[in-house]
Amino acid sequence: MTTEADVYRALEAKQAERNDFNRWIGASNIGHQCRRNVAYSFRCAYTNAFKGQTLRIFANGNAAEARMVADIEAPGKIKVSSQQQQLNMEGGLGHVGVTLDGVILEDGMYSVLEMKTMNSKGFKDLVAKGVLQAKRQHYCQMQFGMLLTGLMSALYVAENKDTNELHLEYVRYNADVAEALASLARAVLGGAEQVRCNENPEWFECKWCSAHSICHGDTFPRVHCLTCCHSTPVEGGKWVCGLYDNTEIPKEQLPAGCPEHIYIPWMVHLPVEGWGEYWVTYRLPNGGRLCNTTQTSFPGLDNGGSPIILTSAEIVSYGTVAALVAKNAGGR
Repeated sequence: MTTEADVYRALEAKQAERNDFNRWIGASNIGHQCRRNVAYSFRCAYTNAFKGQTLRIFANGNAAEARMVADIEAPGKIKVSSQQQQLNMEGGLGHVGVTLDGVILEDGMYSVLEMKTMNSKGFKDLVAKGVLQAKRQHYCQMQFGMLLTGLMSALYVAENKDTNELHLEYVRYNADVAEALASLARAVLGGAEQVRCNENPEWFECKWCSAHSICHGDTFPRVHCLTCCHSTPVEGGKWVCGLYDNTEIPKEQLPAGCPEHIYIPWMVHLPVEGWGEYWVTYRLPNGGRLCNTTQTSFPGLDNGGSPIILTSAEIVSYGTVAALVAKNAGGR
């Protein structure tokens, strides 16, 4: 007999087939409370796999959009268009943009449309405080949408999925917020390290973050082209490899990487001691050193004792820093 668990597993399998390799800075995540999370997400440093029940929640939210559009059009004052239209940010090289929930025309004025569903607790907070205070990431999403469309206002439509209550809120364009988001997108695109929202791993926003184990913990990012220091995003949403004269990396190769992979240093939660074109050394918690390189390209570093020399694939195979140290206790 079919069980709930069977349904959830099937949904999770479909998600895995679609692949979570997004490599995109979108309006939905550019306003994340943590700049470092935005950078990790763009580089697909962690697997963001959701449970089947959570996937059903997402699907319900998407399905609710058609109903909400019909509802806000019902009084005859609003007309919705441009649903799911994708816009790229100027200077974003095709890697940065927004997918609109829609654009409304009301009283001769166009506005960005943003629609969300939430539980009663979140809805009550939203009604009491407004979207800026209660749902800042949604507020930033609208600001980024206004920046890219050139529109000066947005309509935020929220539905309480427990009671079907609606909350409509109009938001004005804030140039300072929008430009700060665009600046962040450019910095992330350029590969610059971004600060954490909090240095305390027990901070509530950090504790429940999908990147917690690599940002605050001792696990390692995924090994593929985007977490490699030799890859660079370029025009047209493409990536090139510095090891091969900046030739384009085939799209199907990006999730696989190659044996020459070397982690982008800031992505590894260890102090960096030194680096070269083909290697990076880190200080381990036990005082030893780890050299991330390939066996063929390592230049023979020997000052201060011999480091543990591992490829990225070998590093990630240990799972955690603690396991790596335990199995290489002689490395210094």
